[in-house]
Amino acid sequence: MKLWFAASASAVTALLVSVLFLRGQAPGEAADAAKDKRTITTAGTATLKVKPDSARVYFGVQTAAKTIQEARKENNERSRKVIDALRALNIPDLKMKTADINVQVVYERQQDELHLPAVLGYRVTNSFTALVHDKDSVRLGGNASKVLDTALENGANFVQQMVAFREDEAEVRREGLSKAVEAALANANAIAEGAKVRIKETFTLQGQPEYTYGPGQCGLTNRIVVAGEGGAGDTPVIVGDLEVTIRVGVTCTY
Repeated sequence: MKLWFAASASAVTALLVSVLFLRGQAPGEAADAAKDKRTITTAGTATLKVKPDSARVYFGVQTAAKTIQEARKENNERSRKVIDALRALNIPDLKMKTADINVQVVYERQQDELHLPAVLGYRVTNSFTALVHDKDSVRLGGNASKVLDTALENGANFVQQMVAFREDEAEVRREGLSKAVEAALANANAIAEGAKVRIKETFTLQGQPEYTYGPGQCGLTNRIVVAGEGGAGDTPVIVGDLEVTIRVGVTCTY
């Protein structure tokens, strides 16, 4: 009899605990679940056009000879000549640096798998970048053109690319982010209006903002040219506006 009474008391206690737990927790969880279901998720984008204030020119000197010493010697002489000529331009705030130095063994064409190809010589490549700054787009393009032509006329024999960009993007990104959020909220309100509901609040900005850069690079492709080709200023460089697109996602309750 005592055993039955103890078991009944335990069952009643467990029931009371369960009821109290359900009364205290279930409504909140149910409300959260309902809130999660009553959401609108959308995205907004903003595209800004900004004027670049910097341009970087990628070029280099490539030499080949039967011995690595000869290839290095010729490359060093031509590279020094290029550097000295660029410094002589006296372009304000011109910055130069070595991007890469590479040495390759040049083999003859392999005739068959049983015989290793003979070594014909060595190829040395010294890659540089030159950076110019100017808030005026016309002067920026003119200085970039001077750098390119001067390098080619004094020993550089390949050009990789020329890129125009904005050095400090923080202000542009903040402005674009603000407009992208405004666009996302406008899209959410349009959806709500079509669904005959009313937006209550924005409680989530989804993920990290996405930044995409549109046209802005100068159209130079990777190519080998003959040193000394053309005259000074023969390469016109037109620096146009840059496009920055920002995308954000938002989730709103209704």
